[in-house]
Amino acid sequence: MAEFKDAAYRSVNHHPIAGSRLDTVGSVLHSVCAAEGCTWKEAYESLIRASGEIGMMPASQQSIRKMLSGYGYYLQGAAFARHRLGTLILKCSHDFHNGERVIVNLSKSAAYGTYLPIIPVKTDIGIFYQLQYPEDMLYYRCEEVWIAWEDGQDHSIVPRRKSTRKAAVRENRTQDNDALHVYNENPNDNLIGDCAVRALAGVLEISWEEAVRRLAAAQDYTATVINMKQNIDAALEKEGFQEFDGIKRGKRFMTGREFCEHIHDMFQAGTRLYAYFGHTHAAAILVFDNDYKIVDTWDSTNCRITSCWAKYPERPTRRPKPEADKLTELAVGMQIRHQVYGTGEIIALTDTVADVRFQNQTEKKLAPAWILANCKPV
Repeated sequence: MAEFKDAAYRSVNHHPIAGSRLDTVGSVLHSVCAAEGCTWKEAYESLIRASGEIGMMPASQQSIRKMLSGYGYYLQGAAFARHRLGTLILKCSHDFHNGERVIVNLSKSAAYGTYLPIIPVKTDIGIFYQLQYPEDMLYYRCEEVWIAWEDGQDHSIVPRRKSTRKAAVRENRTQDNDALHVYNENPNDNLIGDCAVRALAGVLEISWEEAVRRLAAAQDYTATVINMKQNIDAALEKEGFQEFDGIKRGKRFMTGREFCEHIHDMFQAGTRLYAYFGHTHAAAILVFDNDYKIVDTWDSTNCRITSCWAKYPERPTRRPKPEADKLTELAVGMQIRHQVYGTGEIIALTDTVADVRFQNQTEKKLAPAWILANCKPV
């Protein structure tokens, strides 16, 4: 048994920060890195693209499943799962001989799943399979099994039974008011817990997917929970925003409505604001027809703003004055403009003196170097 364990498990962690503990998103990114031979950032980018296509947060089960499908993995039916991981590794070593890649999930829970890569290892005597993960999970039971075949086709041993149940569409009945502009930055108009992404997309005037990418890049793709306050603050700071405490009236923070009413007294016109409402919500505050309004999918105007990040409008840069035309050389017959005598024509020229006849028929003898420094071409 000890020999099997030594062969079936190797401690590996693809997280860019050594020793980091892997959560659900971290475990699936690690698994893709191990199975596909890509970098952590490349795996993260593929998850962001999957997230952006369906308008779901990267940590959602839908986004993870779409990403794995994009890499050519097929989810097997439940009957193929529910083995202990050590048993499944033996089964893979016995049944697979062409380098098929396997990723398993220890839980069906979208929030608490742990994804593990079972990697084909080639030796002189054939291929055997090995768990490559920071922790030894050989005795845990699998709930999901994903397999990618070398030819890219679906050869599911136990095909997954696809659900015919359609997800209920949530209708947003929130209406605009004097302090609220109802708008959903989500590409699929999903009503989900993506307020951090929507608010960032609003204040930066970028797409929802790009907002996810900016949040992921805020700490160099090391944060797997992109909507944590620490990560959001890092993204805003990178974008040039400045943090402010919430404004109090008496002993209480102003509500969103009160904040919008007094915002002109605190910030210059055109300032973009990312506001925190309590500890669980965020929204953009932007200008509409000269009035500041909260941009949100529900009416958060009566919630209290505890802090905000502001970015002032960029001042227009003054265009540099065009350089005045300068003389670079002189020649007989050339027209020049003298500051006092006006326009004149060079009628004779030597290395030391130039004869210039001006419009009033006045003739002057000037040094060529003086003309180049003080006169302009016509």
